[in-house]
Amino acid sequence: MTLRRQIMLAISAVFICILIGLLVFSVRGTRDYLEQQLASHAQDAATALSVPLAQSLSRDDAVLAELNVSSFFDRGFFKRIVVTDTKGKVLVERELPAKVANVPEWFTNAFPLAPPGGEAFVSAGWRQLGRVVVQSQPEHAYQYLWNSAREVAIWVTLAYGVALLLSHLLLQVILNPLYAIERSARAVQERRFEQILTKPAARELARVVRAMNDMSRRIAEILDTETAKAEAFRKQVLHDELTGLDNRRSFDLHLGELLTGPDPVAHGMVIGLEINGLKELNTGVSYQRGNALLQAVARISGVVLTNSASIRARLGGSSFGFVLMDVNFDEGKSWCQELLSNLEEVFAGVQDEGVSCSVGAVPFKVGESKGHLMARLDLAIEAARQSGRNTMFASNHLVSEQDALGSERWRALIQHALNDNRWRLLAQPVVHLSDQTLVHIELMARLLDEDNAMVPAASFVPMATRHKLMPEVDRAVVLLACARLQASDATPMAINVSLQSVCQRSFVEWLRGVLREQGTKAKLLSFEMSCFGVSQDVDASRAFASMVRSQGARFGIDRLGLDRVSTRVLRQLPPDYVKLDSVLSHEVDGEQTAADWVNSIASLARSMDVQVIAQGVDTEEKARRLVGTYDAGQGYFFGKPEPL
Repeated sequence: MTLRRQIMLAISAVFICILIGLLVFSVRGTRDYLEQQLASHAQDAATALSVPLAQSLSRDDAVLAELNVSSFFDRGFFKRIVVTDTKGKVLVERELPAKVANVPEWFTNAFPLAPPGGEAFVSAGWRQLGRVVVQSQPEHAYQYLWNSAREVAIWVTLAYGVALLLSHLLLQVILNPLYAIERSARAVQERRFEQILTKPAARELARVVRAMNDMSRRIAEILDTETAKAEAFRKQVLHDELTGLDNRRSFDLHLGELLTGPDPVAHGMVIGLEINGLKELNTGVSYQRGNALLQAVARISGVVLTNSASIRARLGGSSFGFVLMDVNFDEGKSWCQELLSNLEEVFAGVQDEGVSCSVGAVPFKVGESKGHLMARLDLAIEAARQSGRNTMFASNHLVSEQDALGSERWRALIQHALNDNRWRLLAQPVVHLSDQTLVHIELMARLLDEDNAMVPAASFVPMATRHKLMPEVDRAVVLLACARLQASDATPMAINVSLQSVCQRSFVEWLRGVLREQGTKAKLLSFEMSCFGVSQDVDASRAFASMVRSQGARFGIDRLGLDRVSTRVLRQLPPDYVKLDSVLSHEVDGEQTAADWVNSIASLARSMDVQVIAQGVDTEEKARRLVGTYDAGQGYFFGKPEPL
């Protein structure tokens, strides 16, 4: 029960007791007053009746005596009149049956009127003739008492309603700071450290608010320090200080991930730019002039390729590399031409010094070796150099499998798999590095083609993404996982979900219902998103993470660390666990700066109480070296992906 409800119930109980007491005392006081009035009325009537009765009884005129009594009794204000002689013999008696109209019986039973009767002696001179007893009729008194009680009850109820309304408004003012404190506590639980802006008037609550704000601020400062440290190390390892672009190491790592990793990139184009004569410009004119030229190329490439290039890097002293994602050959060639056109003015200024540029471009597809791709790029750059100053050469001898016709075939194949449930799940274990106990198994989906051959995710996921079929694919995988969960023992499972699914409200609501049906077994499920996917829509990812956590499941971020927005994503949406990119596990054993960079990312995650998992652990020696830096590991050393 909420504090508001408890306080309201307590206030209601106190008010009800007080108001019921006031009502009872008011009715009782009115009843006592009416009883006194009835007694006085009866006594006055008895005294007034004794005078005419004295005349009739002194003459032994019974008829006149009865007439005297009837004249009083017929007025209707009396319940009973009795006239007796001196010996107690009843001479005249008139009585009405008990009746109370328009008054509930329970009320007359709860507040009975029992007024004493009036009594007077009948005498003639010194001779006593008898006695008259009069009892007033209480019907009108009951009606007056009932109407009075109703009016008092109405006013008491109105007073109670007003008191509740005022109490509600007062509690709203008092409890608002508590609600703010609760929200702040929940934010801390979610690794978000927000300040409470509400300033309560109560001194005690004000102290609590200040304490919460101080705690959140200090923790946020610690995390800011860790974030800045991780970002500084990342720049040292992957950043070119002169141009502001990535360096050769970053380019190689990112390109390797694109060619071999599971990210949904079907194809693209790699562009290489070589500045000819830069060394002579540096030695013959000045290094400042050469540096300005490099910075100009970086700036213009950022303007021209900002919407298409996922990687922009300076590969060496005079070389640049750019990777365009999900573009065909003609689109990539047009981007190259636009880049070269924008660079003409820059190189026109250094033409007299013999400086020019050569631009080469080659397409790529997932699965191609990086060495082979870069060799083809070198040939394209050399062909451009042989063609003349400031020229471009694009080689298209690689025919993409995802041309228009191929794209439709892929669409039909994926749709067929969805209709016939042609999927196979593989599982790879994730274990604690300290004792190699199981954390969970990561599920990997494989599409079964017409020959029941398994198609890897790197082949069909890009096309499913292009045709916006990933929500349907993710639904199929979730249903298979839940069926396995219900049929097997309690093995924790991790499922990868795409950004398309997370951004689709119907998928999120569907998944909420599925998790609710799993009951307590929902806690055995984890849902992972790639760092790149989270960075594309942080709000939708946060809402998705909140939903799965509310149903007992866990949320993780996959392939964290290599992307420049990794630390920002980690701060904006702290997960239950992170899987650092596989290339980072190799950097731990590299140069000290690279190792410091990886350690800083892990330290930042741990300071936020986030479990850190290493990917790509393929040897026992590497697993042993990663103990202390990572909490858990995943790789061929612990187990290959095996069919479930």
